[in-house]
Amino acid sequence: MVMEKPSAQLVGREFVRQYYTLLNQAPDYLHRFYGKNSSYVHGGLDSNGKPVEAVYGQSEIHKRVMALSFRDCHTKIRHVDAHATLNEGVVVQVMGELSNNMQPMRKFMQTFVLAPEVSAQAQPEPPARPAGTVANKFYVHNDVFRYQDEVFGDSDSEPPEGRVAPAGPAAPGSVWGGGGGGPRGPPPRGGMAQKPSFGSGRGSGPSEGRYPAPRQ
Repeated sequence: MVMEKPSAQLVGREFVRQYYTLLNQAPDYLHRFYGKNSSYVHGGLDSNGKPVEAVYGQSEIHKRVMALSFRDCHTKIRHVDAHATLNEGVVVQVMGELSNNMQPMRKFMQTFVLAPEVSAQAQPEPPARPAGTVANKFYVHNDVFRYQDEVFGDSDSEPPEGRVAPAGPAAPGSVWGGGGGGPRGPPPRGGMAQKPSFGSGRGSGPSEGRYPAPRQ
């Protein structure tokens, strides 16, 4: 039986579920989603009032994530857009609200470019895939995060609500409602054939591995 490749929409929604679950439960492992050529931007201005510069590579991204001191993050996901892009990649745009360390909820927008993982060995040309389908193993190649109030001066933030309610239906373990009961601790290694998985086993960051998706 030939298993169908996942659509960009399925990849995007599953990635969002995994990424924000890990942000809530084990942020020190977020760097596993990235590769040695990845870029990461988080925030608007630094302490000197200058635009925050991107950091590159899994190791530097890990340092940056640790410096952001994520703790007990709760997220309301309001909307997710996902579209296939060049070379079987997927662009994912997320809009929602985030509370870090019991601070008030802040509106944010985060854009990811997911690139397919490529084996180090040359592979034969794969058969053409049906329109709208993409690869099934990805890493985050680009990540840009912005708080809305840093851009628009929005002040209508609201206090954190603990286990916040999702804006729409959510899968079991999803952080679409603020954390859920997804996997805790270090993400398991290995991937699942024909199911989207995310993260890079390459690079120079500590505790590298893949964070595989559950069954569709």
